[in-house]
Amino acid sequence: MNASRLPDAVPPAGRHVAFAYQTPVTPTKMSIATQSSQKAWDDLRREARKLEGELDMKVAAYGKLCSNYEYGYSKGESGMATDQLLQAKCAEIEQLISRLSDANDGMRSALSGGADSRSHTLARHRDILHDFQQEFRRLQSIVGAARDRLDLLGGAGGGQHAPLHQTAGNAGLLLRERGMLASTNAALDEVMGTAQAVSGGLGQQRSMFEGISGKMSSLGSKFPVVNTLMNAIRRRKNRDNFILAAVVAACTLFILVYWWNK
Repeated sequence: MNASRLPDAVPPAGRHVAFAYQTPVTPTKMSIATQSSQKAWDDLRREARKLEGELDMKVAAYGKLCSNYEYGYSKGESGMATDQLLQAKCAEIEQLISRLSDANDGMRSALSGGADSRSHTLARHRDILHDFQQEFRRLQSIVGAARDRLDLLGGAGGGQHAPLHQTAGNAGLLLRERGMLASTNAALDEVMGTAQAVSGGLGQQRSMFEGISGKMSSLGSKFPVVNTLMNAIRRRKNRDNFILAAVVAACTLFILVYWWNK
């Protein structure tokens, strides 16, 4: 066989073959995207922790202001200034809650989809946001209830610190309450009148039955002869029954004796 026709793939002995087309190691698009997602996650988490700290302080200050809201009115402080301060604090807290919600949404978007530790961290941040929202709604309900009580009773005395429109509104509320109480008293009076009428009717029925019983007694006393006649008839009937029983017994005894002697 001719040696020149051997395949070129077999290198001669003692020679080193270099791979000219070896691919260099370079970062892929997937690793670049992962690094970018991790950086965005870290930035958003720092932002969320910062917002949570601010919310903690703002909600605590808002809660203290809510607890002193009704007390400040009772001391004669300016109600308009207190309301404006409450509205400003409320707007700040709402803005912080909105920003924290956006940060949580951004962290959810930055997740790669795997069930790693970051998903638990995101769940914890969502729980914190939910707790802040619940506490904020609770404080708002407390302020609303206190404001309703003050609107109802704050202007009853017509104090010098109460505004004119507030005094008029409070007077209207008190008049409305007075009208409701008056209508309730009228309804109770009507019910009491109906009960008294029923009681009077029952008393009349009782007196009527007592009259009937008396009439029956007087009728029995007026006709004693009827009672005597009825008693005589009853005695005569009993005597006839006794005679008939004696005759039947005598006949039966006579028949038995006759049959025995036969």
